[in-house]
Amino acid sequence: MQGWHTTFLGMRGLPRDISDFEMKAFFTFDGAERDAINARRGDSHKLGLALHIGFLRMSGRLLGAFRVIPVALWRHLGNELGIAAPEVASLRAMYERGRTLFDHQQVACTVLGFQWMSEHQRRSLVRELRDEVARCADRDQLLVRARQWLYKNKLVIVHERAIRTLIAAALAQLEVETGTAIAASVDPATLDRWRASVSELRPDGQTQQSWLWAAPAKHSTRQISEVLERIDLLYTLDVHKHLADIPDLILRRYARRLVSRPPSAGAKIKEPARTVEVACFLRYCLFTTTDQLILMVQRRIADLWRQAAADVPATVNWAAMYKTLLGELVALSAQGAVPDAELRARLDALVIATQKRKPPSRASLVREGLIDGIRPVRSLLVAIAKLPWQATGEHPAIEYLAKLQALYLKGSRKLPVEVVAPSLGMIWQVSISSPDRERAFQALEVATLFALRRAVRNGSVWIEHSLSFRGRARLFFTDERWQAESKKHYARLSLPSKAATFLKPLLARVTAGVDAVAAAARSGVLRVDDELHLSPLPAEDEDPEVTKLRAALDHRIGEVQLPEVILAVDAQVRFSWIMLGREPRSTDELLMVYAGIMAHGTSLTAVECARMIPQLSATSIRQAMRWARDERRLSQACQAVLEFMQRHPIAATWGRSDLASSDMMSMETTKRVWQARLDPRRNTPSIGIYSHVKDRWGIFHAQPFVLNERQAGVAIEGVIRQEKLETSQLAVDTHGYTDFAMSHARLLGFDLCPRLKELKQRHLFVPRGTKVPAEIAAVCEANVDVALIEKHWDSLVHLAASVMSGHASAVAALARFGSQGLRIKEPLPRYLPAFSARPPNDLMRKKSVCSCFAPAALRHTRLTARSKTARALFSLWRTSVSRVRLPINWNRLWLIRHAPFANGVVSLAKPASVVKNFSG
Repeated sequence: MQGWHTTFLGMRGLPRDISDFEMKAFFTFDGAERDAINARRGDSHKLGLALHIGFLRMSGRLLGAFRVIPVALWRHLGNELGIAAPEVASLRAMYERGRTLFDHQQVACTVLGFQWMSEHQRRSLVRELRDEVARCADRDQLLVRARQWLYKNKLVIVHERAIRTLIAAALAQLEVETGTAIAASVDPATLDRWRASVSELRPDGQTQQSWLWAAPAKHSTRQISEVLERIDLLYTLDVHKHLADIPDLILRRYARRLVSRPPSAGAKIKEPARTVEVACFLRYCLFTTTDQLILMVQRRIADLWRQAAADVPATVNWAAMYKTLLGELVALSAQGAVPDAELRARLDALVIATQKRKPPSRASLVREGLIDGIRPVRSLLVAIAKLPWQATGEHPAIEYLAKLQALYLKGSRKLPVEVVAPSLGMIWQVSISSPDRERAFQALEVATLFALRRAVRNGSVWIEHSLSFRGRARLFFTDERWQAESKKHYARLSLPSKAATFLKPLLARVTAGVDAVAAAARSGVLRVDDELHLSPLPAEDEDPEVTKLRAALDHRIGEVQLPEVILAVDAQVRFSWIMLGREPRSTDELLMVYAGIMAHGTSLTAVECARMIPQLSATSIRQAMRWARDERRLSQACQAVLEFMQRHPIAATWGRSDLASSDMMSMETTKRVWQARLDPRRNTPSIGIYSHVKDRWGIFHAQPFVLNERQAGVAIEGVIRQEKLETSQLAVDTHGYTDFAMSHARLLGFDLCPRLKELKQRHLFVPRGTKVPAEIAAVCEANVDVALIEKHWDSLVHLAASVMSGHASAVAALARFGSQGLRIKEPLPRYLPAFSARPPNDLMRKKSVCSCFAPAALRHTRLTARSKTARALFSLWRTSVSRVRLPINWNRLWLIRHAPFANGVVSLAKPASVVKNFSG
């Protein structure tokens, strides 16, 4: 079953606007089906049975007698069977007796192999749902998954109410099992301490729950100390000793459910839900706080380097030095006849004197500045030395961090003479071996700090209670669990157990791509020397009829303000009711909902928003911003509005439903935000917003992201965590692409389609032994080892299943097995997927490169899909919302972007996407 088919599963009636493609896909019959249809007596019975067979194939359900049948479908069935199409609206009007309906339904089930679900099969569905609720809590997504399972197992899809009852039971069972696991691993006294701790008040008046969940304000020393205080509190509660076997997705789900309620309301929750929420909340807080600490330490180290570099004078004036040396040589040559021995001696002396005048390099001066400036961050080193750092084997960063900790405990600030630390790098040896042992101690601190920063980034050093900086082994299921559940995960990913089955169609497409590129080279479309040269596509002429229609629509709609767009959408969807959890009681309360979303989704402060909305004060807008922080309600409201947009018939004309594109935009913020980075284009502190846009428009997923980081992980994460929309291809730019990401995405069920940078320098990689056409031999390499893929196929699927199930995130997997991890030298058993993934990486990249040299029509299609990215909405958003107070003709902007009036939608994830979609 293909992804687009999911939309029709469970339908009770035929869609009124059924397309020709859908009629051909579901209502075209093979030999056995035709024999069963032709065996009926009378044209009406033949048409009725054909209709039942096609509808059962389409929806997995039985068609009732009172459902309206589209005229186009009757006409198609008549042409298919060679029978005149009837002029009736339903089967009720065509059947002469009621029993015929049930007979045809039974025959349709027999022909297609469908049957009603037995008790044994119901228990199998319950087991499937229990496995699925561990990675997804959305009841609508679970409903879709249950229907898919029933259809794949040739079972008639039962009533929605029955499936939702099973889903509710599975969710309740998961909560009970999680509570039982927590009670079995944590003693009752510790659980009592945990429950009491979250509601305790701190000296500043806020509860421990709010304090633990709050994000740091910036990355200053005081904020780092506060984060360390949180970790110390969680260590005091022994949170780090328990719940290691609970998946991160479960921890995150129950933690967010706890913080979505006030602490006073959370205390009223019944058991076992209260214990599950509190335990998962504390464990998840330990994970996120550890990540915050490591990121803040990395930022603090970068600040230390930047400050030291700023104090270093300008680069050495080598021209002046050479000019001085040349003058001395001229003076020496002007002295007349000089014996050879004396001349050599003078030249040697001149060289020695010049070398002594040579100033130190800039890098060495920066290192000296780092050594001089280490004292202010010594307390930070003392604190992070206490954390449980781990590595595979011995690692110099951990070794010398432990030695520094021992010296700190002794109160010594002089380095023992026997400590030389050659493994920290030769550039530090002169300073560490200095006779001044106090300065040598400072040099060891700096060298250890930078070695730790580098090791944490490439994954050779980690902390177990972390989400982003954990060990590679934690990204996988345990070996015992994988042995027990591997078959289920292979089926969930729709992957074969043998790599050869997976590679067969891929290799066929690679071979076809090589032949197509060679044919293009022979025809002159593509020029090949030591690079690939492709002529650019000519600009497409705009259809005059489209221009005329756009002008007519613009004239008819006229000027529309943003508030009118928001009100019109809310009147249809009532997303304000979802945000409040009830009907708004007043106009001011309704305005507060809109203001909270606008304030969060733009770079405007509450005071600036109050100037734009005179009915509200800054205090009211701050309260509204607190409402809009509830991600659960925001997600529900966003999904409701996005579905409203997609219901419009015109949405089907904008593109394919299974295509999407993604990109990142920087959003201005204050420099005091601890995750803010300097945007290199705009030179302002900013946070990245990575958004996924449907080919039919509308942002369906968005997540915050740190600027200047690799984007391939978040591109994959946005697709697999949003299952309500099937995505078979995701278009990204070069920043959202790595070789490992392409193969990993394919294993997860979709294609990552990058627009590659420097395309002419790309080479084509094919399996060893493949015959390469002479026309492209200069840019084609037959070095892909298919045997390596087959050898480690299970490890690749193991990692993909761990990411798909929520045991690990795609961001963490890409960070540990991507280019960052390639810098690690020691052999790691869990690192085999990175090496075994290289051959499929090369094949996937080669297939993508070949498609770039496809016929012009296909190239236009690919470029159109990639241009319809979030960046189009970003540009409009910057123009219309960010720091703009003037009235804007939203409908004219809509027409420019070919987006509908109903595209003023709230995205699935963040308030920034809400505003961008309203701007669409």
